[in-house]
Amino acid sequence: MTKQQVYPILGIGFGPANLSLAVMLDELGRLAGAHFIERSDRFQWQDEQLLPGADIQNNPFRDLVMQRNQDSPHTFVKYLASRGALTDYLHLNAKFPLRREYAGYLAWVAGAFSDSVDYGHGATRLGLLEDEDGGELFCVETGQGRRYLGRTVVIGTGRSPRIPAPFAKSAGGTVFHSTRYLSSIGALGHKDIRVAVVGASQSAIEIVLDLLERPNVRQVTSIHRSIGFRLKDTSPYSRQVFLPEFVDYFHPLPAAVKRRLRAELRSINYAACDQDVIDRLVGVQREYELTGSDRLRLRPFTEVTEIDASPRDGAHRLTLRDVNHLALDTVDADVVVLATGFKDFGTGPGDEPYHPLLEGVAHRLPLDEEGVPAVGRDYAIELKTPESSPRPLKVYLNGLCEASHGMGDAGALAMLSARASDIAESLLLHDAREPLRHLAERVLR
Repeated sequence: MTKQQVYPILGIGFGPANLSLAVMLDELGRLAGAHFIERSDRFQWQDEQLLPGADIQNNPFRDLVMQRNQDSPHTFVKYLASRGALTDYLHLNAKFPLRREYAGYLAWVAGAFSDSVDYGHGATRLGLLEDEDGGELFCVETGQGRRYLGRTVVIGTGRSPRIPAPFAKSAGGTVFHSTRYLSSIGALGHKDIRVAVVGASQSAIEIVLDLLERPNVRQVTSIHRSIGFRLKDTSPYSRQVFLPEFVDYFHPLPAAVKRRLRAELRSINYAACDQDVIDRLVGVQREYELTGSDRLRLRPFTEVTEIDASPRDGAHRLTLRDVNHLALDTVDADVVVLATGFKDFGTGPGDEPYHPLLEGVAHRLPLDEEGVPAVGRDYAIELKTPESSPRPLKVYLNGLCEASHGMGDAGALAMLSARASDIAESLLLHDAREPLRHLAERVLR
């Protein structure tokens, strides 16, 4: 029987998080020991939200690698130069790059690592197998019937979409999360539709603006629990949450303090928008008011409590409740877009106790005082192993750890380089050939 290859490092998902890790491992000459699987048939980043005019809300110099290694061939500046576009980009005098341009940068870097990735293979289960030396290996099964073995696993799939409870049984072709926006709205063709958008985030306002540009959209109802689209806190002091030093400060705090601090800092990244899109929407709203149009309806201080098929025309009937007066109302919509964010690890409403892929090893997860997996500062969960085991088993969570590491881990591009360095150091620090700290010094010289 042919012996199956065992990868020292097996990455699940190949978005920006694990791509940044691949860049780091390549710098250290250790990429050969790593392999990645990705469910998409090619590299993609936010394909469903590449809307006209949308930008990345991140300084492009805080890219996959530049903070760590300015000489790397994988910086955003090198990408622009390779296309002969550096002068044109600088001429724009733009604060942030367009999302489409940054997606092109990430895909360009990913192209250099195509030999290390199997695209079109989505992980469906993570389990354990006994190794020939008496230890254990991770076994990853895919929906395509393949099996991958690894000594260490790095999960970089992104967080699970948050689907509010009233919509859980309705999700489908005309009720969908913002992560499925462009394909789902495109599948409806040119049908005359009314759309409800739930949420007050940057994604929500971008989707509202995009819908209003579509001639077949008859009406847009924007529903949010707060007063409306609020301005994001972009103070340099507040945005220290996206610095590695803040992770050092945040990680050792008690769970209750972490929850309080995250709530205090929420406006830095959640239910808040950039000034430019707020100004655009206010201008559009004013135009409709002047012409007497009801094509855009804003429903602040409102939550959806129920969704049913409308008895009149088969559309969705949403039951709305004012969060302050508790008065009930209804609105009909042919399409509902949920710009409702992503799940965190926790025990609160809408949270999940751990990433769904960890279900197969849940009985081996160490838990903290609140009953969720204990994640180390190095982004690793060390599984409980028998005393006789020759080595520990670790699962790394790359870009999934906002609850334990702070807001900088909430898909923020600014933390990619630093987090990849932390994970790589933990992965390789005890390697017999040479400690990573020496290798890192060599890269940075």
